[in-house]
Amino acid sequence: MAENTKKVRPSIRALGADISNDTSRPAPAPVKKAPPPAKPAKRQEEEEEDDDENDGMVPGKIPANVRPLQSDAPAGLVPRYQAALDSLLDARGEQRTARLSFKQLGDEGAEKMAGLLKTGTCRSLTGLDISCNSIGVAGCKAIASSLSSNTAIISLDLSANAIGDEGASALANALAFNSTLQNIDLHACSIGDEGAAALANVLIDGNITVSGLNLKANYIKDGGAKKLAEAVLKSRSLRCMITTSNDIEREGQMALDRAFEQNLKCSPKVTAGEHDNIVGEVCAVM
Repeated sequence: MAENTKKVRPSIRALGADISNDTSRPAPAPVKKAPPPAKPAKRQEEEEEDDDENDGMVPGKIPANVRPLQSDAPAGLVPRYQAALDSLLDARGEQRTARLSFKQLGDEGAEKMAGLLKTGTCRSLTGLDISCNSIGVAGCKAIASSLSSNTAIISLDLSANAIGDEGASALANALAFNSTLQNIDLHACSIGDEGAAALANVLIDGNITVSGLNLKANYIKDGGAKKLAEAVLKSRSLRCMITTSNDIEREGQMALDRAFEQNLKCSPKVTAGEHDNIVGEVCAVM
């Protein structure tokens, strides 16, 4: 009788061992990453334009065709007001009005302007507008000093500069010696009772040429208003004085109203054809 042979199946563990030990099997291929999207190429026109802009440009070096700015100002930049002052110099004393508002004069520019007023450079200058220029006490004192000896300026606009009482007092001292200035615009100049009193005193006794004074939008109270009312009554030259939009209350306003009623030659507002910011014929055309 033939002997039955029984086939034995290999265990799973044994198969796993054989597979793991099989070094003849090839290793799996590495996964390739997709390349990043390519940047769009510049158009030929843009490339040519960039080339034109960069021609001869060296980082950190000023190109030969660019004229460097020269000035004593910070960072070597020419002050904004310098071109206006240069035009006065170029006029060789023939310019009649100078419109320098919003030129960022500051005290430094005001001092330079004052220097020009002291010389023959501005011998024909009759109207000067230096409003809205961040001029403080120092700049105002410089302008006032030049007015003490200047015999040409007729109309001066210093409005919207923070000159305060000290600056107004400096102007008052200059008016005691000046005999040509007729119209002064000092609205929005942070002037209080002290500055108003100084201006009033010189108009009462000392100056006989100022005919228009604008003190609108300051910080004048009743004390300063009463002194200005006295100037309206006693000044020999004053024809217009504006005091609206101050801190004047009932008592001070009554004093002003009585003064204008008694001196009909002087008005608390500009007349037809004149401007609220500057009183007078010369500055009306500025």
